[in-house]
Amino acid sequence: MKGDAVDRQCGFAPRRWRHRATRCAFLGLLLAVGSAPALAQRLYRWVDDQGAVHYTDSMPPEQAEKGHTELSGGGVRIREVPAAKTAEEIEREREAAREREQQARLTAQQQAADEELLQRYRSADDLIMARDGKLNAIDVAVQIAKGRVRRLQDRLAAQRAQAAERAGAGEPIDPEAAQDIAQREAALAETLAMILERDEQKRALWRESARDLERFRQLKQTTGAVAPIDGAGNWTDIERVVRCDGQRECDLLWSLAVDYVGQHATLALEHRDANLVMTAAPRHGDDISLTLSRIWSDDGGRASIFLDTQCESYNAGASACRTEARTGVLAGFKAALESAPSDPNPR
Repeated sequence: MKGDAVDRQCGFAPRRWRHRATRCAFLGLLLAVGSAPALAQRLYRWVDDQGAVHYTDSMPPEQAEKGHTELSGGGVRIREVPAAKTAEEIEREREAAREREQQARLTAQQQAADEELLQRYRSADDLIMARDGKLNAIDVAVQIAKGRVRRLQDRLAAQRAQAAERAGAGEPIDPEAAQDIAQREAALAETLAMILERDEQKRALWRESARDLERFRQLKQTTGAVAPIDGAGNWTDIERVVRCDGQRECDLLWSLAVDYVGQHATLALEHRDANLVMTAAPRHGDDISLTLSRIWSDDGGRASIFLDTQCESYNAGASACRTEARTGVLAGFKAALESAPSDPNPR
């Protein structure tokens, strides 16, 4: 057919024309263009919203963003102009670009971390030794702090007993003694907060070193278990902190924690206030002496309830305090609070 011959000449594969009028319009344009230099002319093929194909010597402004084909004066396809992207498509492309950039940054960071890890350690044993040294340093700081807690506890117990005797005899409490008690209580709370901070540092260090050791072995293509430090791995894994939000929730959990201390300590309570519970200091290796503290965030909206054991001596090292009975009490603390019934009267 003549129309098919024109299609071949213009670079199109033979096809059926949807409308005879469309084919005639295209042939008319070719004849009109043929009277002028071919390179000086350009045709446009576009499809309207109803699906009809049009050939024109200029693009209607309202159709320009919907995509079209540019043809030479001889009907040869020059280029395809895609439809303008929608706002949603543009945003998806931007999001994809952001994700690619983020992935590239993460890859670069991982490569830098891998290089540093390989430069810092020659073997997995080197990494384990470095980890153990850091954990031991934290243990020493905690032992010193716990020794200070013991001294403060003993001094406060004596001062409170004296104040109670004076009150029982109807005598007023010495203002200087009252101030001294308040200062020691503040120092005790500060020291307990520091012990909690060190405990969290130790836990974070253990997790970080475990990740580093696993990555190091991947890079070196070696295997092996994460070696604990004198049982410290199991001790570090014990979660002794319960966190709460808001006064109501924190008061409920605090009450449950106080009950837990009463159920599991083998020694009588020596001190109890709104944020601190301490039993008497242990005198024998099988005594279970507990310290329970509630440490509030700076804004007062959240708190950490921290349970810890006391030892009969802090000169023998941290491992001397880790009896099976004491470890069992600490290990059951968080589960006991989390399994307790929720507030029956929530606001």
